[in-house]
Parts: sequence; structure tokens; C-alpha cells
Amino acid sequence: MLSVIMTCAAIGLMGLMVRCARSVHADLKCGDAPMHFDDGLVVTWAGPAPEEARVKLGNGDIFTQVEQVTGSGIPAAYPEKYLENLRTSEVFNASMAWTSDELVRWQERHGIEMEPEAMSVFQNYLDTGHRILMTLVDHPNVSDPGSFVACSLVLQRAVIVYNGRRQDLFLRSYFHSARTDSSEYVNFAPGGSVHYSFKTDTAWFPLELTRLISEPASYVELDIVTPEEFDEALLPAPFSGRTSGPVLLGDVKYQVRRASAVFKVGAGQQAAIPDFRMPLG
Repeated sequence: MLSVIMTCAAIGLMGLMVRCARSVHADLKCGDAPMHFDDGLVVTWAGPAPEEARVKLGNGDIFTQVEQVTGSGIPAAYPEKYLENLRTSEVFNASMAWTSDELVRWQERHGIEMEPEAMSVFQNYLDTGHRILMTLVDHPNVSDPGSFVACSLVLQRAVIVYNGRRQDLFLRSYFHSARTDSSEYVNFAPGGSVHYSFKTDTAWFPLELTRLISEPASYVELDIVTPEEFDEALLPAPFSGRTSGPVLLGDVKYQVRRASAVFKVGAGQQAAIPDFRMPLG
């Protein structure tokens, strides 16, 4: 998320929030620095959703069910530092932006100044039939929040359920928030999920803003649930298929397969990381 630290002045807002100009990066990515909200700290979390998707916040039961087949959602090569003192956080105050101006105003209300590169990708989503989900996520308490300026989604975790005409995307990502010099950091993840539901014949997961994270890599673990087992050859590069097997959701039997990828970012990052798309219709 390649942040540029902005000079800012702290201004109290009804005693609840500290506002200052801080850069943001997101793809359902987080704002760089935590802000005071109510009696705690939060980061902003924003990302694209298909234009006609129903979007709501839900529990994490779907992850428990599919992981009985596919195993832990934490990849074997996942760095231990991202699991240290991992906290469970709440996602709340969700809303939608239909224009870039709405997104900018919402971020400004939470003390965030959007960077041009992030805005360019958000605008591309808006221009191609998407809207922007915006929400807040609890950030663990730290002694000096202003020194935490790099927040990355180091693990992007999702369950995709496709029933032949509709996709239900359950999203849960893992946050790593650190000081400028990485001398102190915290790790946290939602206990529930963000749930998208929309008509489609292609499995989809947003990835385009992954290149903006500040850590060396972002891990992506997708459990893809379909009526019949799909051909692993359908997975787009660099994803590879792993464990598969039957899973019962409600009273319907499906097949689930884990799709995994690691995206290297930082100095040697690729110019673009396209969204995950896999035809299923």
C-alpha cells in the first residue's frame, strides 16, 4: 500500500474521533493508520462489489463448514509474524458508494485522504459495473496510533458458493498493521464475514488493488463450492487447486475445492493483478 505520510493536525470530533489526512489503500484493503472511534480504534475497509449485489455482514459459520473438508484457512507457508497475538475484530457501519466523490467524502469523514493510485483502481471498478463497499473494522489498541501507518491485508480469505446461476461470496481477510519502521505491529481478522450475493456465470473475487499493499506478499485462499466438482484446469494463473471433497450446506450436497495463490508485491511487483475470474456456467 506504498503510503506517503501526510502532515496532519488532530482535530477532535465530538470527542469521538481524531481526524487527520492519512493516505489509504484498499481492495477490501484497509486504511493505513488506525483512527479513534467511540472508545476504541478502527481502520476503514473498502472494496468493489458487483453493481446489483446484495451485500450484508454475517457470521463465519460457512468457513467452519468448508474447512472441515479443505483444512485450515491459514496456508502452510504463511509467515508466523502475521499470526502473533492474532485478535478477532468486528466489522460494522457498512455503506455503499456509487461514485468516486461519495467514496472520497466517506474516507474524509474518517480522516483518510485517498491516494491517486488507489483512486484510479476504484474508478476503474466504478466504470465497469461495480459499486464500492465501505465499512469500519476494530483495530487493536496501541499506545501510539499515529505511528501505525502501514495496514495490509496479508491473507485474503473467502468462500465462493456457486449454485449454477448465483454466486455467494463470503469474505474474511487478515489485517497486519505496523509502525513505519515495523518495530511494532498488530494482527487482527473479522470473526464474521462480508457476504455478497449476485447473479453470474463466472466465479469472481476482487484482486486488482492487491498490488498496493505494503508487505512483501499477499496470500489468497479461496474455497470454491459448486454443485459438481470442477476441472482444476479452469483456475486462472497463478492459482493452483488443492484439497477437494463433498460438503453439505443446509440440505444440499456440494463439492468444494481450495484454490491458492501468493502475489509478490513491493519493489518487484507486477504492474497489474487482475481479479480472479473462473467460468462456471
